[in-house]
Amino acid sequence: MLLGFKPRFAPFVEEGSKTHTIRAKRKNRPRVGETCHCYVNPRQKSMRLLGRFECIRVEDCRIEVDVYKTTIRLCINGEYLSWDETEDFLWRDGFRGTHMSACLQALAFWGDKLAAGPMHSDIIHWRFAPGTANASPKSRKRPPEVKK
Repeated sequence: MLLGFKPRFAPFVEEGSKTHTIRAKRKNRPRVGETCHCYVNPRQKSMRLLGRFECIRVEDCRIEVDVYKTTIRLCINGEYLSWDETEDFLWRDGFRGTHMSACLQALAFWGDKLAAGPMHSDIIHWRFAPGTANASPKSRKRPPEVKK
């Protein structure tokens, strides 16, 4: 499966501190064992491979705005996260590096979508493997068996 990332998230995928992504639900949900081909700026001239990683888990996620419309609430597999857990999760998802909290950055990032109501998403987790950005898909295949 191809996963495209905005440039702000690329360094975190490459260094291995971002090992999951939140994506809208699809009919053909990603499967455990499938290869995640992670790119920055997909389908652009500036497109670049960040790495190829094995999908190790897919979780259900509901993202909503709190009643005061000031922060994000996350429900993963039917369980709501506390504010601290949500902040930590969103920081690991790549919402970091500014003076704003991770929740406020995510609210700004998804604001238009969340204005229409809660987002039902998948969290796709992968196993980080350094150096996979240079490996071609063919070089990652198992060598053929040698007959004796």
